[in-house]
Amino acid sequence: MQRLATGIAVLFLVILSFYSTDAYNCYVCASGSAGCGTSFDATQMNATANIVAANATQRCTKSQFGDLVSRGVADVSTCSNGDNGCNVTSLLGATIASCCCNTNLCNGVSSIQHQYILFISAISMFIVIKNVFTI
Repeated sequence: MQRLATGIAVLFLVILSFYSTDAYNCYVCASGSAGCGTSFDATQMNATANIVAANATQRCTKSQFGDLVSRGVADVSTCSNGDNGCNVTSLLGATIASCCCNTNLCNGVSSIQHQYILFISAISMFIVIKNVFTI
C-alpha cells in the first residue's frame, strides 16, 4: 500500500511540473495606471485589460527608469540576460533596469516566490497522499 501511495505522489509531482511549464500570463501596464507604479498592487489591476497571455517565444518584462515602470510582454530575443534575468545600465546618472521572466504573472511579483509556492504545494500534497495511503 505504501508503494501505491509513493507512486501516486510521484505521478502527481510529475503532472504538477508539466503544469508549471505551460503557458503563462503577464501584466501589461505602466506607471500612472492603478497599482502599476514602483509599488505594485495586483488587486487594483483589471484582469481583462492588464493581463495578457505570452506565447512560446515571448517573456514577461518589467522595465524601470527612476520612478517610471513599465510591465509587458516582449520577444525572447530582447532578453539579453536570459529568461529570468535583468539588464541594469546607467544613463546620464540614472539607473535603467530591464528584466525578463517566464512564469505566470512574474513581472508583478517575484518569480522565485511562485516557484517556492509550487514546491511547497507539491511537498505538502506528497505528505498528505503518503499519510492517507499508509496503514
